[in-house]
Amino acid sequence: MKSIIIASLVALAIAASPALDRTFSPKSEYVYKFDGLLLSGLPTASSDASQTLISCRTRLQAVDDRYIHLQLTDIQYSASHIPQSEQWPKIESLEQRELSDEFKELLELPFRAQIRNGLISEIQFSSEDAEWSKNAKRSILNLFSLRKSAPVDEMNQDQKDMESDKDSLFFNVHEKTMEGDCEVAYTIVQEGEKTIYTKSVNFDKCITRPETAYGLRFGSECKECEKEGQFVKPQTVYTYTFKNEKLQESEVHSVYTLNVNGQEVVKSETRAKVTFVEESKINREIKKVSGPKEEIVYSMENEKLIEQFYQQGDKAEVNPFKAIEMEQKVEQLQEIFRQIQEHEQNTPETVHLIARAVRMFRMCTIEELKKVHTTIYTKAEKKVQLVIETTLAVAGTKNTIQHLIHHFEKKSITPLRAAELLKSVQETLYPSEHIADLLIQLAQSPLSEKYEPLRQSAWLAAGSVVRGFASKTQDLPLIRPASRQTKEKYVRVFMQHFRNADSTYEKVLALKTLGNAGIDLSVYELVQIIQDPRQPLSIRTEAVDALRLLKDVMPRKIQKVLLPVYKNRQNKPELRMAALWRMMHTIPEEPVLAHIVSQMENESNQHVAAFTYNVLRQFYKSTNPCYQQLAVRCSKILLFTRYQPQEQMLSTYSQLPLFNSEWLSGVQFDFATIFEKNAFLPKEVQASFETVFGGNWNKYFAQVGFSQQNFEQVILKTLEKLSLYGKQSDELRSRRVQSGIQMLQEIVKKMNIRPRVQQTDSQNAHAVFYLRYKEMDYIVLPIDMETIDTLVEKYVRNGEFDIKSLLTFLTNDSKFELHRALFFYEAERRIPTTIGMPLTISGKMPTILSINGKVSIELEKLGARLVLDIVPTVATTHVTEMRFWYPVIEQGVKSLQSARLHTPLRFESTVELKKNTLEITHKFVVPENKKTTVSVHTRPVAFIRVPKNQDSEYVEAEEKTISHSQYQMSTEEIDRQYETFGLRINAQGNVLSQWTLPMVLMTEQDFEYTLENKNRPVEFTARVTIGNLEKTDLSEIKFDKIFEKEFDLENNESENRRQYFHKMIREIQSEQGFKNLITLKLEAPQQMYWNTELRTVCDKWIRMCKVEMDARRSPMEHENKEWTLRTELLAARPQMPSSLRQLREQPHREVQLAFNAKWGSSKKSEITVNAQLEQSTEQKKFIRNIEREYKGIPEYELLIKAARLNQVNVVSEYKLTPQSEYTFSRIFDLIKAYNFWTVSEKRVQNENRRVVLQLSVEPLSRQYMNMTIQTPEQEVELKNVRIPRVVLPTIARSAMFQQTWEKTGATCKVDQSEVSTFDNVIYRAPLTTCYSLVAKDCSEQPRFAVLAKKINKNSEELLVKVVRREEEIVVKKSDDKFLVKVDGKKVNPTELEQYNIEILGDNLIVIRLPQGEVRFDGYTVKTNMPSVASQNQLCGLCGNNDGERDNEFMTADNYETEDVEEFHRSYLLKNEECEVENDRISEKKNYRNKWNREEKKSDYESSSDYESNYDEKETEKELVKKTLIKEFSNRVCFSIEPVSECRRGLESEKTSNKKIRFTCMPRHSKNARRFLKEAREQTVAELVDFPVSFVESVKIPTACVAY
Repeated sequence: MKSIIIASLVALAIAASPALDRTFSPKSEYVYKFDGLLLSGLPTASSDASQTLISCRTRLQAVDDRYIHLQLTDIQYSASHIPQSEQWPKIESLEQRELSDEFKELLELPFRAQIRNGLISEIQFSSEDAEWSKNAKRSILNLFSLRKSAPVDEMNQDQKDMESDKDSLFFNVHEKTMEGDCEVAYTIVQEGEKTIYTKSVNFDKCITRPETAYGLRFGSECKECEKEGQFVKPQTVYTYTFKNEKLQESEVHSVYTLNVNGQEVVKSETRAKVTFVEESKINREIKKVSGPKEEIVYSMENEKLIEQFYQQGDKAEVNPFKAIEMEQKVEQLQEIFRQIQEHEQNTPETVHLIARAVRMFRMCTIEELKKVHTTIYTKAEKKVQLVIETTLAVAGTKNTIQHLIHHFEKKSITPLRAAELLKSVQETLYPSEHIADLLIQLAQSPLSEKYEPLRQSAWLAAGSVVRGFASKTQDLPLIRPASRQTKEKYVRVFMQHFRNADSTYEKVLALKTLGNAGIDLSVYELVQIIQDPRQPLSIRTEAVDALRLLKDVMPRKIQKVLLPVYKNRQNKPELRMAALWRMMHTIPEEPVLAHIVSQMENESNQHVAAFTYNVLRQFYKSTNPCYQQLAVRCSKILLFTRYQPQEQMLSTYSQLPLFNSEWLSGVQFDFATIFEKNAFLPKEVQASFETVFGGNWNKYFAQVGFSQQNFEQVILKTLEKLSLYGKQSDELRSRRVQSGIQMLQEIVKKMNIRPRVQQTDSQNAHAVFYLRYKEMDYIVLPIDMETIDTLVEKYVRNGEFDIKSLLTFLTNDSKFELHRALFFYEAERRIPTTIGMPLTISGKMPTILSINGKVSIELEKLGARLVLDIVPTVATTHVTEMRFWYPVIEQGVKSLQSARLHTPLRFESTVELKKNTLEITHKFVVPENKKTTVSVHTRPVAFIRVPKNQDSEYVEAEEKTISHSQYQMSTEEIDRQYETFGLRINAQGNVLSQWTLPMVLMTEQDFEYTLENKNRPVEFTARVTIGNLEKTDLSEIKFDKIFEKEFDLENNESENRRQYFHKMIREIQSEQGFKNLITLKLEAPQQMYWNTELRTVCDKWIRMCKVEMDARRSPMEHENKEWTLRTELLAARPQMPSSLRQLREQPHREVQLAFNAKWGSSKKSEITVNAQLEQSTEQKKFIRNIEREYKGIPEYELLIKAARLNQVNVVSEYKLTPQSEYTFSRIFDLIKAYNFWTVSEKRVQNENRRVVLQLSVEPLSRQYMNMTIQTPEQEVELKNVRIPRVVLPTIARSAMFQQTWEKTGATCKVDQSEVSTFDNVIYRAPLTTCYSLVAKDCSEQPRFAVLAKKINKNSEELLVKVVRREEEIVVKKSDDKFLVKVDGKKVNPTELEQYNIEILGDNLIVIRLPQGEVRFDGYTVKTNMPSVASQNQLCGLCGNNDGERDNEFMTADNYETEDVEEFHRSYLLKNEECEVENDRISEKKNYRNKWNREEKKSDYESSSDYESNYDEKETEKELVKKTLIKEFSNRVCFSIEPVSECRRGLESEKTSNKKIRFTCMPRHSKNARRFLKEAREQTVAELVDFPVSFVESVKIPTACVAY
């Protein structure tokens, strides 16, 4: 009963199914004609293309409502190169090709399919059928698969309403087609009796798609570029035509284009259609097949077998290349390498052969590779052997790598060569566990233990290979992703390598291997290392870097790990900066950036804060399309921060992005340095190069880096060792050093100072240079103490360098032969097509480099000679290809760009020390009867390759060059011959007159440049001689006519100044001078030459100089005489004042220059220039406004600003040839055009042949320039030209040293009641009559100490003591004079220089330290230390100079306290010579810890508003000067003088009232708009010349605080 009910329900269901969904009537046979077309060419209809037409008859028998049986008959195909057309080509227009009986039998095997709702759901093939044949049959079934109506459950209401309207219907549905399970859009149109169904495939919405991709794992994900920069764009459209409910025709058209910079460059097309022929009853049934059920989606089973063979080698279950006999493979390889050997010079054909060899090697088994080794390799010449080794490594299959490792172990390939070959293995296209295990075994083998380069390369290659199958990349292999157990296995292996490491280098290598692997599970191990404070800093930093490949896999996890590391102030600054650097490359969201900015604003370490700001700012400015979102986020987050770097830090990050947004292409150069505050070597230096091409992002395409930890210790230890070999110091110096050391030790003992011992072990100190390529660490070069010791022991004997060993090494003639074949890159992607053939899109760049030559070095007693004789030959081809493949035919299109270079070279360099000169000669020789060739070829090619049926011989493809006709018309023929220097140069070919990259890819170009020498060798010589300094008389320097009327000063002071100047010159001329001669001679064949002499005469202090240069060269075209140039430059600088009084009283404060030049051949041009570098009127006004007296340090700092020269006056008289005059006028026009909006011009009548120029730089901001030029006919004025901030020269004595300290060093100021530490922490602490330790080297071997005390209780004057290792220096000021004692003995001022002591002016003394200097004016002690001073080894009231503000108060016994009094007391030196002022020390009001300095208006700060604007360190103070703006309805008013404001983040603590003058102007005026814009960035300096509109009292802050 149950069976009857079930049968009834089934019958009802079948009866209820609509007849519309039934395409074929049961028990009927249909015959359809199938036509398929393959087309490969350019995306233009005006060019030829390779086309293949396949046709057959398809018998289709509908067995019942669900099953159909099919069989193909009358199969034939034709292929040729013919012009493209929208119409189907006729089979007669193509060349008929023969189909073998074997292939025909496979294609004629029957197959069976099930239809459900009009779609092909299941397919069964014969068990004898081949995979490629099955896919061909799928393509026919694909044309019968059609959904005639939308599934009811998937239709929306609108579609249901439209169901009644049969004229038109549209719906979307997911459907399986030949190309995958993707979304398909249906359109149904009724045209009379015909119903047309159209469906298109949306490849952006696929559930599954049968495709593979290899070689893309080195790219990074660029989400912003994915859609616009899509490299391959497929399009597929189906059209079904029904007439009276019967399928009349079904056609599918697919186009696959390859896009470069958004433009299509090559394309492949497939078309397939079935056309109804007849319908009849079934007479002869098609045999029913009973194979396994399969789906309509293209089967990648054949590709899977190939991939397994590549990855598993002989262990693979099936060898897909078994059909190709061993003898056939060996014969083909033998022929390839025979042709390579015959090519003496590398050519593009050689490169093509190498690519073929790589392809053949990938098909070989181990036995076949052994056969190749014995048959070809062992009998080949060296060049072929080297090429075979390289091609095996590039092939990168398990078999080729196993074969290479076998020969590594047999040492038939040297370990060094093996290490080089493993670099190519790192880039293998087919990584697998089997390959990784082979490499790990090699790394752990006894052979690798002996040869470190081999072991390093094996580990790094193992890591890179593991990434290929165990990490998420852009590769799409067919094997399933690595399991968790597999990932854990390799993490354990690499971590065991780390744990077993005995040295820092070993641990670094293990972490770099783990970083190359990029396994997501490794993050847990790396986090433990990063967070483990017991690990060395370099290891923790390296662990941070090992996270780099996980940025796309788990960005949030990396942020979660690294953000706490960055924010933790207990971590070392280098680690924190490395964590930030790595975190920013995860493209963090705004909340994470907000955390970073918050930390930056509250950061106590200025290195970390400045580095953070710099990184954020660089990403904000980046034009890299892959950083677009991050740039927007950084710009938003920086808008809300008030932080500004207070000083220029060495730790920095910079970018140079060069991108084209339309093409989504470009390059970016990155440079980053991470410094420790007190280290002279950077902790990390990185220079990287990344590319984006068509939206494909190669992050770290190439990177060079250096990292070190405590390597300074290695350098110091080495220098100490070398110094032991030198002569010992004299006895007197030894006693003085011992005396100084004893005094330093007494200070340590009395103050109970605990030495600040650096926790560093010089044996563990190390440095690492590394090279990273395509995000993989390629080479690691370690340098440690052991390496240095080995070199010292090898080349130092008994305290002297072993010159003999070095000479033996260098003087051996070394012949060498180098041959390297490599693929700069190789990538391929394989996708199915609707005609059943796979389409392979690939790109590669095979290259071969050969260098044959000889190098020799000859060493003589006073010279050396280097000879390099080489012949480099390079050939490379870039191939971009789209290829269809069937066993019966290969067809495709490729774009080739080939380049070749062959150039014989001989270079000789000689260095010789003669009696009075050093002579350096470089000689470049072009050998005789040798030819230099540079050639470039580009061409798009369509090709067809039809293998012969039963012939093992390799069949070359039938190629035809195709080109874009429109672009080809833009090419021009070049055929030029030159002869120069006795060399015949020929340039010929056809090249594009204007080009873009897509045009290059679609156009045929052929260019060759040859240089041939058929005569004797051609020599090009450069000879430089440098003479010794010789004494000379200065009387020959004459300053006759150096003052022009334009140089006259105001107030009739010119005459006095001139007398003073000439008197100064006479005094200098009476002294001894020095002269020097440098010559340069360039010689070329055919009596071509350029000779130059440079003669310099100067006095000892370079106050006055004369520089003469004479040059002459051989006549050029249109010259009949030798061309000569004679120039003379006279320069004189004024005396350098050391006090403001000297500056005021000095009549001459200008730098005078006189220049004369005369040049030409038969006609000469001459120009005479007098120039004066001086102070502008505004600058002189500043000096006059200094009304009060200043002394000591304030005076000197003000002197530097007052002595600046900010204006230059130039007067030039000339006599020029017409050609020279035209050149200068063009330059003048360019200057006016460049600054068009700031130029005013008027006609004048001035003296002929005379030009006057005045250029002045605005002295406040130093970012604006005014320039006036007067020519004989016009006066041109340029106002307010924006320029980069410049450093103005100053004539103050020793100003350069002071400015250097301010910019790069650390400064501490101590007076009687206040201290400003090296790290800019300001606090109050009273000095007493007992010495307080200001600053001291508190290492185990101290070198200096600075102490200060009050002279007496009621005095503000101080006494300073400086103890150096050589002596003790005591300085005090008495009666406005400095009294200096060295080791208790008074020293006369004339003897101070020998003790490294200098007096500047009357009120400042400078004492040099082993590192830094001490400046003392009687009231303030200013200690300047370089930025590389010993970190954490300084102590005293000035702090430890470690860059941290929150750990300043470390007591003498190295204990941190928050009690300033306790801190102060620990550095008091109590003895019987002083009485401790306990009352003053204990009074709490004398102590105050202030994060920022209270701005006390000191004498020199309050002299004038203009003067305070001159403070060069205004960016480091709390008060800034700004133009105050008051806005009204119709006008805007600006303060004429800048007004003080508190910096962002600070609030006013004290204020004072001051009357301020304002000038007003209409709101709509041009000046108002310009000044409003300028006032946002800096003060407006031009307002002084505007009238005063009103005066108003304004509250001005005098001190600022941070809350």
